[in-house]
Amino acid sequence: MAPEKTGSLKIRQRKEFRFPPGYGDNRIVILVRDPWWIFAYWEIRKDKEEDVTKKIEASGETAAKSVLRVYDVTGVNFNGSNARSFFDIDLKGLASNWYINVGLPDKSWIVDIGIVSKKGNFYLLARSNMVRTPRFGMSEELDAQWMMPEEEYWKMFGLSGGFGVGKGSLEVREMIKKRLEEQITSGGISSAASFFRKPAERSFWLVVNCELIVYGATEPDAKVTIEGKEIKLKPDGTFSIRFALPDGKYPIPVEAISNDGIDRRRITPTVTRKTE
Repeated sequence: MAPEKTGSLKIRQRKEFRFPPGYGDNRIVILVRDPWWIFAYWEIRKDKEEDVTKKIEASGETAAKSVLRVYDVTGVNFNGSNARSFFDIDLKGLASNWYINVGLPDKSWIVDIGIVSKKGNFYLLARSNMVRTPRFGMSEELDAQWMMPEEEYWKMFGLSGGFGVGKGSLEVREMIKKRLEEQITSGGISSAASFFRKPAERSFWLVVNCELIVYGATEPDAKVTIEGKEIKLKPDGTFSIRFALPDGKYPIPVEAISNDGIDRRRITPTVTRKTE
């Protein structure tokens, strides 16, 4: 006798999908979060870690700790030892990702994960891709002419509304220089060429930003660097550099070297901004 059909549908039990804890890779990947932070994630095979540990022991050393080594490779064809600078982050526990505060916008970065021996030698496990943090606000280094011929700049500023539409470039230049001198003397430094666009989605709005003007003078034939970057002096030996100024504390080393290389002077103003 045939079994009675119940008319009900038999539902197949589905297996729940889960991502595997790893994919057997040996790599580290970095991504940009914002101008000051990058994000790193990695997977290191056990056999790779064991091979590097054996290499350390074979050289008569002892493994001390795992680290992320963060390299500033801005403008560098990186070969593992020619970074502009680097710093280490000690890894603890079973971490497989990390948010890294690089602290510098508009820079290129590469991150190694590796093991440091007790003698301080670094042994590589994996090297990341290269990323570049975006620029924050106005350009970090921009001279008073905004990278264009002086007469062109002041003419454009006058046409944009400046301190009197229709005035000649020489007259506008003298007016803005006078205004900047007054603001610097009173302690209120502002950028006459900073413009903000009103957000279309709100009827009431407020935008506040800060810039910093660093200016000075030395012998006209001297070599001057600011934060390690050489700047061009005006014929009379003066210079003026405009920086974006995010929140934080920023030392700004300024160094001048005489034309014959004998004399050297260094001044480092430190600027702090706190927004409330």
